[in-house]
Amino acid sequence: MKNHYITLGLDRNAQKHQIKEAYHKLALKWHPDKNINCRAQAITQFQEINEAYNILSKSESKKKYDYKLEKDDDFLEQIDKMNEEFTYLNKDDYNTLIKFINRIDKQSKRIRKHE
Repeated sequence: MKNHYITLGLDRNAQKHQIKEAYHKLALKWHPDKNINCRAQAITQFQEINEAYNILSKSESKKKYDYKLEKDDDFLEQIDKMNEEFTYLNKDDYNTLIKFINRIDKQSKRIRKHE
């Protein structure tokens, strides 16, 4: 899951005015019309900045996002503790496990949407 706070260069306790300032600063920096030499990268960055702002600027979506982010952080902490207990997981195996768990999580969300 992308961390929109990192995308905007903010702390998780950022206020609305800080979110708005960071968005405007980055939007000006990465606007595709201003970055003709690296247009593809600028478009990607600009889209990520817009997505982050759209989620973090609305209080209801920000609450949901923060909850999910906390849930994911707690889950990763549990995986880290397991990895400390079971030292036989190397970094590649650990990353593979995280990707697998994220894929299962996405599939279960898709199934719940269709029900």
